[in-house]
Amino acid sequence: MKITKIECIPVSMRFAKPMKMGGGVADCADAVVVKIHTDEGITGICETGDTSPWYMGESQDSIMHNINKVYGPQVLLGEDPFNIEKIVTGMDKAAKLNNQSKAVIDYALHDIKGKALGVPVYQLLGGLSNEKLRLAFVMSSGTAAEVGAEGKMLVKNGFKALKLKVGAKSIEEDLDMVGALRDAVGKDVKIMTDTNGGWNYLQALQFLKEAVKYNLFLSEQPVPRWDIDGLARLRRKVDVPIFADESAAELNDLLKLLQRDAVDGFFLKVPKAGGILKSQKFVSIAQAAGLMVMCGCMIDSGLGAAANAHFLAATEWMGKIEQEAIGPLNLYNIPDTVSTPLKNDLAKKVLRYEGGYLYPPDGPGLGVELNEAAVKQFATPGKSPTVIGK
Repeated sequence: MKITKIECIPVSMRFAKPMKMGGGVADCADAVVVKIHTDEGITGICETGDTSPWYMGESQDSIMHNINKVYGPQVLLGEDPFNIEKIVTGMDKAAKLNNQSKAVIDYALHDIKGKALGVPVYQLLGGLSNEKLRLAFVMSSGTAAEVGAEGKMLVKNGFKALKLKVGAKSIEEDLDMVGALRDAVGKDVKIMTDTNGGWNYLQALQFLKEAVKYNLFLSEQPVPRWDIDGLARLRRKVDVPIFADESAAELNDLLKLLQRDAVDGFFLKVPKAGGILKSQKFVSIAQAAGLMVMCGCMIDSGLGAAANAHFLAATEWMGKIEQEAIGPLNLYNIPDTVSTPLKNDLAKKVLRYEGGYLYPPDGPGLGVELNEAAVKQFATPGKSPTVIGK
Protein backbone atom coordinates (compact mmCIF):
# COMPACT_ATOMS: atom_id res chain seq x y z
CA MET A 1 0.00 0.00 0.00
CA LYS A 2 1.25 3.50 -0.88
CA ILE A 3 0.10 7.03 -0.05
CA THR A 4 -1.04 8.69 -3.28
CA LYS A 5 -2.83 11.91 -2.34
CA ILE A 6 -3.37 14.24 0.63
CA GLU A 7 -6.24 16.70 1.08
CA CYS A 8 -6.36 19.53 3.61
CA ILE A 9 -9.69 21.26 4.28
CA PRO A 10 -9.81 24.34 6.56
CA VAL A 11 -12.93 24.45 8.74
CA SER A 12 -14.19 26.84 11.41
CA MET A 13 -16.63 25.63 14.08
CA ARG A 14 -18.26 28.24 16.30
CA PHE A 15 -18.28 27.60 20.04
CA ALA A 16 -21.72 27.39 21.59
CA LYS A 17 -20.25 29.44 24.45
CA PRO A 18 -17.18 31.68 24.01
CA MET A 19 -14.24 30.54 26.10
CA LYS A 20 -11.51 32.52 27.80
CA MET A 21 -8.14 31.34 26.52
CA GLY A 22 -4.55 32.44 27.08
CA GLY A 23 -4.82 34.71 24.04
CA GLY A 24 -8.15 36.27 25.09
CA VAL A 25 -11.74 35.22 24.46
CA ALA A 26 -12.23 32.66 21.67
CA ASP A 27 -15.55 32.03 19.96
CA CYS A 28 -14.50 29.72 17.14
CA ALA A 29 -12.37 26.61 16.61
CA ASP A 30 -10.30 26.95 13.44
CA ALA A 31 -9.21 23.46 12.43
CA VAL A 32 -7.96 21.44 9.46
CA VAL A 33 -9.58 18.22 8.24
CA VAL A 34 -7.02 15.91 6.59
CA LYS A 35 -7.64 13.01 4.21
CA ILE A 36 -4.77 10.68 3.27
CA HIS A 37 -5.58 8.55 0.21
CA THR A 38 -3.89 5.28 -0.78
CA ASP A 39 -3.54 3.20 -3.93
CA GLU A 40 -5.77 0.52 -2.39
CA GLY A 41 -8.74 2.85 -2.00
CA ILE A 42 -8.45 3.21 1.78
CA THR A 43 -8.58 6.78 3.04
CA GLY A 44 -7.48 7.91 6.49
CA ILE A 45 -9.30 10.91 7.95
CA CYS A 46 -9.02 13.12 11.02
CA GLU A 47 -8.85 16.74 12.15
CA THR A 48 -6.43 18.90 14.09
CA GLY A 49 -8.81 20.32 16.66
CA ASP A 50 -8.66 24.03 17.38
CA THR A 51 -5.51 25.75 16.17
CA SER A 52 -4.53 28.15 18.95
CA PRO A 53 -1.22 29.88 18.09
CA TRP A 54 -0.87 31.18 21.66
CA TYR A 55 -0.85 27.59 22.93
CA MET A 56 0.51 25.37 20.15
CA GLY A 57 2.26 27.94 17.99
CA GLU A 58 0.46 26.72 14.86
CA SER A 59 -2.44 27.97 12.73
CA GLN A 60 -4.57 26.64 9.90
CA ASP A 61 -2.16 28.22 7.43
CA SER A 62 1.01 26.85 9.00
CA ILE A 63 -0.46 23.34 9.31
CA MET A 64 -1.52 23.29 5.68
CA HIS A 65 1.87 24.65 4.61
CA ASN A 66 3.71 21.96 6.56
CA ILE A 67 1.59 19.16 5.09
CA ASN A 68 1.60 20.47 1.51
CA LYS A 69 5.16 21.74 1.27
CA VAL A 70 7.15 19.72 3.80
CA TYR A 71 5.67 16.44 5.09
CA GLY A 72 3.76 15.59 1.92
CA PRO A 73 6.53 15.76 -0.69
CA GLN A 74 9.44 14.88 1.62
CA VAL A 75 7.95 12.13 3.79
CA LEU A 76 4.44 10.96 2.88
CA LEU A 77 3.75 10.62 -0.84
CA GLY A 78 4.76 7.17 -2.09
CA GLU A 79 5.35 5.83 1.45
CA ASP A 80 3.63 2.81 2.99
CA PRO A 81 1.13 4.26 5.53
CA PHE A 82 1.75 1.28 7.84
CA ASN A 83 5.26 2.66 8.53
CA ILE A 84 4.03 5.09 11.16
CA GLU A 85 7.22 5.18 13.24
CA LYS A 86 9.30 5.83 10.11
CA ILE A 87 6.95 8.60 8.97
CA VAL A 88 6.81 10.30 12.38
CA THR A 89 10.60 10.23 12.57
CA GLY A 90 10.78 11.64 9.04
CA MET A 91 8.45 14.51 9.94
CA ASP A 92 10.59 15.31 12.98
CA LYS A 93 13.66 15.50 10.76
CA ALA A 94 11.85 17.61 8.17
CA ALA A 95 10.46 20.23 10.59
CA LYS A 96 11.30 21.36 14.11
CA LEU A 97 8.42 21.30 16.62
CA ASN A 98 5.07 21.91 14.79
CA ASN A 99 3.54 18.97 16.64
CA GLN A 100 -0.09 19.72 15.85
CA SER A 101 0.46 19.33 12.11
CA LYS A 102 2.42 16.12 12.73
CA ALA A 103 -0.32 14.77 15.01
CA VAL A 104 -3.12 14.96 12.45
CA ILE A 105 -0.99 12.93 10.04
CA ASP A 106 -0.38 10.36 12.78
CA TYR A 107 -4.15 10.09 13.41
CA ALA A 108 -4.96 9.56 9.74
CA LEU A 109 -2.23 6.91 9.38
CA HIS A 110 -3.64 4.97 12.33
CA ASP A 111 -7.09 5.27 10.73
CA ILE A 112 -5.76 3.76 7.49
CA LYS A 113 -4.01 0.91 9.28
CA GLY A 114 -7.06 0.06 11.38
CA LYS A 115 -9.34 0.11 8.34
CA ALA A 116 -6.96 -2.05 6.32
CA LEU A 117 -6.75 -4.66 9.10
CA GLY A 118 -10.42 -4.39 10.00
CA VAL A 119 -9.81 -3.50 13.66
CA PRO A 120 -10.32 -0.45 15.91
CA VAL A 121 -7.21 1.68 16.41
CA TYR A 122 -7.08 0.73 20.08
CA GLN A 123 -6.34 -2.85 18.99
CA LEU A 124 -3.25 -1.55 17.16
CA LEU A 125 -2.11 0.12 20.37
CA GLY A 126 -2.29 -2.90 22.67
CA GLY A 127 -5.99 -3.67 22.94
CA LEU A 128 -8.87 -2.40 25.02
CA SER A 129 -7.55 -1.61 28.51
CA ASN A 130 -10.19 0.94 29.52
CA GLU A 131 -13.75 0.16 28.44
CA LYS A 132 -14.83 3.56 29.71
CA LEU A 133 -12.96 6.55 31.08
CA ARG A 134 -13.84 8.85 33.96
CA LEU A 135 -13.96 12.45 32.82
CA ALA A 136 -13.21 15.85 34.28
CA PHE A 137 -15.11 18.80 32.84
CA VAL A 138 -13.18 21.94 31.89
CA MET A 139 -15.30 24.92 32.92
CA SER A 140 -14.84 28.42 31.60
CA SER A 141 -14.43 31.13 34.22
CA GLY A 142 -17.30 33.40 35.22
CA THR A 143 -18.79 35.08 38.24
CA ALA A 144 -18.86 33.14 41.48
CA ALA A 145 -22.61 32.61 41.09
CA GLU A 146 -22.29 31.42 37.48
CA VAL A 147 -19.51 28.99 38.32
CA GLY A 148 -21.42 27.58 41.27
CA ALA A 149 -24.56 26.99 39.20
CA GLU A 150 -22.61 25.36 36.38
CA GLY A 151 -20.74 23.14 38.83
CA LYS A 152 -23.99 21.89 40.37
CA MET A 153 -25.35 21.04 36.92
CA LEU A 154 -22.21 19.13 35.93
CA VAL A 155 -22.12 17.12 39.15
CA LYS A 156 -25.79 16.26 38.62
CA ASN A 157 -24.78 14.94 35.20
CA GLY A 158 -22.18 12.58 36.63
CA PHE A 159 -18.91 14.55 36.73
CA LYS A 160 -16.81 14.05 39.86
CA ALA A 161 -13.94 16.32 38.80
CA LEU A 162 -14.09 19.93 37.56
CA LYS A 163 -11.44 22.34 36.35
CA LEU A 164 -11.58 26.12 36.41
CA LYS A 165 -9.58 28.50 34.25
CA VAL A 166 -7.89 31.11 36.43
CA GLY A 167 -5.34 33.86 35.95
CA ALA A 168 -7.35 36.29 33.81
CA LYS A 169 -8.87 38.06 36.82
CA SER A 170 -7.45 39.30 40.10
CA ILE A 171 -6.27 36.67 42.56
CA GLU A 172 -9.07 37.66 44.93
CA GLU A 173 -11.71 37.15 42.24
CA ASP A 174 -10.23 33.79 41.30
CA LEU A 175 -10.25 32.69 44.93
CA ASP A 176 -13.88 33.75 45.29
CA MET A 177 -14.72 31.72 42.17
CA VAL A 178 -12.98 28.59 43.49
CA GLY A 179 -14.64 29.03 46.88
CA ALA A 180 -18.08 29.36 45.29
CA LEU A 181 -17.52 26.18 43.30
CA ARG A 182 -16.43 24.26 46.40
CA ASP A 183 -19.51 25.47 48.31
CA ALA A 184 -21.75 24.48 45.39
CA VAL A 185 -20.42 20.95 44.75
CA GLY A 186 -19.41 19.82 48.24
CA LYS A 187 -16.26 18.24 49.59
CA ASP A 188 -16.17 15.03 47.51
CA VAL A 189 -15.79 16.58 44.04
CA LYS A 190 -12.26 17.17 42.80
CA ILE A 191 -11.54 20.80 41.89
CA MET A 192 -8.58 21.76 39.73
CA THR A 193 -7.31 25.10 38.44
CA ASP A 194 -5.51 25.88 35.20
CA THR A 195 -3.56 29.12 34.81
CA ASN A 196 -2.06 28.38 31.36
CA GLY A 197 1.20 29.84 32.64
CA GLY A 198 -0.45 33.21 33.27
CA TRP A 199 1.01 34.04 36.67
CA ASN A 200 4.48 34.91 37.80
CA TYR A 201 5.92 32.92 40.70
CA LEU A 202 4.82 35.37 43.42
CA GLN A 203 1.22 35.48 42.14
CA ALA A 204 1.07 31.70 41.92
CA LEU A 205 2.45 31.35 45.44
CA GLN A 206 -0.09 33.83 46.83
CA PHE A 207 -3.04 32.09 45.14
CA LEU A 208 -2.06 28.54 46.02
CA LYS A 209 -1.35 29.32 49.68
CA GLU A 210 -4.87 30.73 49.99
CA ALA A 211 -6.52 28.06 47.81
CA VAL A 212 -5.31 25.21 50.02
CA LYS A 213 -8.40 25.72 52.19
CA TYR A 214 -10.56 24.69 49.22
CA ASN A 215 -8.77 21.33 48.95
CA LEU A 216 -7.55 21.71 45.36
CA PHE A 217 -6.85 18.42 43.65
CA LEU A 218 -4.13 20.02 41.53
CA SER A 219 -2.86 23.24 39.98
CA GLU A 220 -2.06 23.09 36.28
CA GLN A 221 0.78 25.19 34.85
CA PRO A 222 0.63 28.05 37.37
CA VAL A 223 3.76 29.76 35.96
CA PRO A 224 5.11 30.24 32.40
CA ARG A 225 6.25 27.17 30.46
CA TRP A 226 9.93 28.15 30.66
CA ASP A 227 9.92 28.55 34.45
CA ILE A 228 10.72 24.99 35.50
CA ASP A 229 12.53 26.24 38.59
CA GLY A 230 9.38 28.17 39.53
CA LEU A 231 7.34 24.97 39.35
CA ALA A 232 9.87 23.23 41.57
CA ARG A 233 9.83 26.06 44.15
CA LEU A 234 6.03 26.01 44.27
CA ARG A 235 6.05 22.25 44.90
CA ARG A 236 8.21 22.83 47.95
CA LYS A 237 6.15 25.77 49.24
CA VAL A 238 2.50 24.74 48.88
CA ASP A 239 0.34 21.72 49.69
CA VAL A 240 -1.28 21.57 46.25
CA PRO A 241 -0.03 19.07 43.64
CA ILE A 242 1.61 20.81 40.66
CA PHE A 243 1.05 19.46 37.14
CA ALA A 244 2.88 20.67 34.03
CA ASP A 245 1.13 21.26 30.71
CA GLU A 246 2.83 23.84 28.50
CA SER A 247 6.17 22.97 30.13
CA ALA A 248 5.73 19.33 29.04
CA ALA A 249 5.55 19.33 25.25
CA GLU A 250 8.54 17.48 23.81
CA LEU A 251 9.59 14.16 25.34
CA ASN A 252 12.85 15.63 26.63
CA ASP A 253 10.82 18.26 28.53
CA LEU A 254 9.52 15.48 30.77
CA LEU A 255 13.07 14.43 31.60
CA LYS A 256 14.01 17.99 32.55
CA LEU A 257 10.96 18.31 34.81
CA LEU A 258 11.71 14.97 36.46
CA GLN A 259 15.38 15.77 36.93
CA ARG A 260 14.46 18.97 38.80
CA ASP A 261 11.71 17.25 40.80
CA ALA A 262 9.43 20.03 39.57
CA VAL A 263 6.03 18.34 39.20
CA ASP A 264 3.57 15.89 40.71
CA GLY A 265 2.12 14.92 37.33
CA PHE A 266 1.68 15.87 33.70
CA PHE A 267 -1.00 17.16 31.37
CA LEU A 268 -0.92 15.63 27.92
CA LYS A 269 -2.63 16.79 24.78
CA VAL A 270 -2.15 14.28 21.99
CA PRO A 271 -1.59 17.04 19.39
CA LYS A 272 0.84 18.78 21.74
CA ALA A 273 2.89 15.58 21.95
CA GLY A 274 2.76 15.10 18.17
CA GLY A 275 0.24 12.26 17.81
CA ILE A 276 -0.72 8.88 19.21
CA LEU A 277 2.70 7.26 18.74
CA LYS A 278 4.52 9.98 20.67
CA SER A 279 1.78 10.13 23.30
CA GLN A 280 2.39 6.47 24.12
CA LYS A 281 6.05 7.32 24.71
CA PHE A 282 5.04 10.35 26.79
CA VAL A 283 2.96 8.17 29.10
CA SER A 284 5.72 5.56 29.36
CA ILE A 285 8.11 8.17 30.72
CA ALA A 286 5.56 9.42 33.24
CA GLN A 287 4.62 5.88 34.27
CA ALA A 288 8.26 4.99 34.83
CA ALA A 289 8.39 7.88 37.31
CA GLY A 290 5.10 6.82 38.92
CA LEU A 291 3.37 10.09 37.94
CA MET A 292 -0.20 10.44 36.76
CA VAL A 293 -1.08 11.88 33.34
CA MET A 294 -4.29 13.74 32.56
CA CYS A 295 -5.21 14.10 28.88
CA GLY A 296 -6.91 17.19 27.51
CA CYS A 297 -7.88 18.21 24.00
CA MET A 298 -7.80 21.10 21.55
CA ILE A 299 -11.61 21.52 21.60
CA ASP A 300 -12.23 19.25 18.67
CA SER A 301 -15.31 17.72 17.07
CA GLY A 302 -16.31 14.09 17.33
CA LEU A 303 -13.80 13.40 14.55
CA GLY A 304 -10.73 14.58 16.44
CA ALA A 305 -12.09 13.25 19.72
CA ALA A 306 -12.05 9.73 18.28
CA ALA A 307 -8.25 9.74 18.05
CA ASN A 308 -8.00 10.73 21.74
CA ALA A 309 -10.54 8.08 22.71
CA HIS A 310 -8.62 5.21 21.09
CA PHE A 311 -5.36 6.29 22.71
CA LEU A 312 -7.02 6.52 26.13
CA ALA A 313 -8.86 3.22 25.69
CA ALA A 314 -5.64 1.36 24.93
CA THR A 315 -3.41 2.97 27.57
CA GLU A 316 -4.05 1.32 30.94
CA TRP A 317 -2.21 4.01 32.92
CA MET A 318 -4.69 6.64 31.71
CA GLY A 319 -7.58 4.84 33.40
CA LYS A 320 -6.20 5.62 36.85
CA ILE A 321 -7.24 9.29 36.87
CA GLU A 322 -9.97 11.43 35.33
CA GLN A 323 -9.34 12.60 31.79
CA GLU A 324 -10.28 15.86 30.07
CA ALA A 325 -10.73 14.56 26.53
CA ILE A 326 -14.13 16.25 26.22
CA GLY A 327 -13.69 18.20 22.97
CA PRO A 328 -17.26 18.01 21.64
CA LEU A 329 -18.71 18.76 25.08
CA ASN A 330 -16.76 22.03 25.27
CA LEU A 331 -17.39 22.82 21.61
CA TYR A 332 -21.16 22.50 21.96
CA ASN A 333 -21.39 23.34 25.70
CA ILE A 334 -23.26 20.15 26.62
CA PRO A 335 -22.75 17.62 29.47
CA ASP A 336 -23.18 14.51 27.28
CA THR A 337 -23.99 13.33 23.76
CA VAL A 338 -26.87 11.04 24.75
CA SER A 339 -29.43 13.48 26.10
CA THR A 340 -28.33 15.94 23.39
CA PRO A 341 -27.50 13.89 20.26
CA LEU A 342 -25.29 15.75 17.80
CA LYS A 343 -26.42 15.66 14.17
CA ASN A 344 -24.30 18.45 12.71
CA ASP A 345 -20.77 17.44 13.66
CA LEU A 346 -17.72 16.61 11.52
CA ALA A 347 -18.31 12.99 12.54
CA LYS A 348 -21.55 11.33 11.49
CA LYS A 349 -21.73 9.30 14.69
CA VAL A 350 -20.26 11.19 17.63
CA LEU A 351 -18.62 9.32 20.50
CA ARG A 352 -20.73 8.39 23.50
CA TYR A 353 -20.21 10.75 26.41
CA GLU A 354 -22.61 9.89 29.23
CA GLY A 355 -22.78 10.16 33.00
CA GLY A 356 -19.31 11.68 33.27
CA TYR A 357 -17.71 8.90 31.22
CA LEU A 358 -16.28 8.54 27.71
CA TYR A 359 -16.88 5.28 25.82
CA PRO A 360 -14.41 4.50 22.98
CA PRO A 361 -15.85 3.90 19.50
CA ASP A 362 -15.90 0.52 17.83
CA GLY A 363 -15.45 -0.15 14.15
CA PRO A 364 -12.36 -0.28 11.95
CA GLY A 365 -9.83 2.51 12.20
CA LEU A 366 -10.95 5.47 14.28
CA GLY A 367 -14.50 4.15 14.06
CA VAL A 368 -16.06 7.39 12.82
CA GLU A 369 -17.29 8.46 9.41
CA LEU A 370 -16.68 11.92 8.01
CA ASN A 371 -19.78 14.10 7.67
CA GLU A 372 -19.10 15.67 4.28
CA ALA A 373 -22.12 17.99 4.57
CA ALA A 374 -20.76 19.43 7.82
CA VAL A 375 -17.31 19.83 6.27
CA LYS A 376 -18.84 22.01 3.56
CA GLN A 377 -20.97 23.93 6.05
CA PHE A 378 -18.00 24.72 8.31
CA ALA A 379 -15.62 25.66 5.48
CA THR A 380 -13.46 28.57 6.63
CA PRO A 381 -14.45 31.74 4.74
CA GLY A 382 -11.78 32.96 2.35
CA LYS A 383 -9.69 29.78 2.48
CA SER A 384 -9.71 26.93 0.00
CA PRO A 385 -9.02 23.21 0.38
CA THR A 386 -5.71 21.93 -1.03
CA VAL A 387 -4.69 18.67 -2.71
CA ILE A 388 -1.24 17.26 -3.35
CA GLY A 389 -0.50 14.03 -5.21
CA LYS A 390 -2.82 12.17 -7.57
